[in-house]
Amino acid sequence: MYVDASMAARAAKERQPRKNLLLAATIEADGLRVPVRIRNLSEGGAMVDGSALPRTGTLLTLTRAEIEVGGRVVWQTQGRCGVAFDTTAITVDEWVSGNRVASFQGHRGQARVDAIQQAVRSGTELPAEPAMAGAAPDLANLGTRLVEEIYHVRELLDRLGERLIDDPHVIATHMASLQNLDRASQILDHLGAILGADDPAAAVDGVAMQELRARLMR
Repeated sequence: MYVDASMAARAAKERQPRKNLLLAATIEADGLRVPVRIRNLSEGGAMVDGSALPRTGTLLTLTRAEIEVGGRVVWQTQGRCGVAFDTTAITVDEWVSGNRVASFQGHRGQARVDAIQQAVRSGTELPAEPAMAGAAPDLANLGTRLVEEIYHVRELLDRLGERLIDDPHVIATHMASLQNLDRASQILDHLGAILGADDPAAAVDGVAMQELRARLMR
């Protein structure tokens, strides 16, 4: 099949580069606010995990720290859903950090500096710089950051496990240790979900690992 240059360019734009991540966030839709995890992300959309996700077609707001963007659920199945963002103005790096990068007339980084210099030369009035944030730590969002760190450690363990199971010798000699590594990853996943839940007690009650549930409820 012949594909002309314009069709190829349009397809490339539609298939924006995606990054596999594990970021704590929240979804607000239909008056509800629920914690989710961003699993797969591009500037145009994301795949998220969660225990209570909105239906396909629902309009929502996805929030992570300072980042907030509107979107629409384009598919939903078995604890996951795809979200198409209303705007592509937020970069993947900004989603990861949870902070907006300073911009000027849509430019960031060195391009922002160049645009400011050009505006100064042409006599354009520059907008006032936003007030600097205080040096005090943002303790109000400490719980969210703790959840993010737990998921980050779990992701590190998962990557280690994936590398180790590629070695037949490691599997043959350290199977018990690999199983413990997998259990540690599962425990971290449960702890992250509990800490990020609106009702931690109910989340503990829903833990599938009986030993962990017993330890948490003793």
